[in-house]
Amino acid sequence: LDLRTLSVSDIMGRRPRSIGPDRLAVEAVEMMEQHKVSQLPVVDAAGILVGALNMHDLFQAKVI
Repeated sequence: LDLRTLSVSDIMGRRPRSIGPDRLAVEAVEMMEQHKVSQLPVVDAAGILVGALNMHDLFQAKVI
């Protein structure tokens, strides 16, 4: 695939996996492992993006 010619909708689904801000970091890790993703958006109850987690940051924080 030539990434220069792709749009976001070509490679990303309409409803990405996400996690709420009230969930534990270990739950985020479990979700990432289950779905084989290394980043996870954090969204509030209205679906508004409030942050993001990535596996490297969780590793540095010694969550995993």
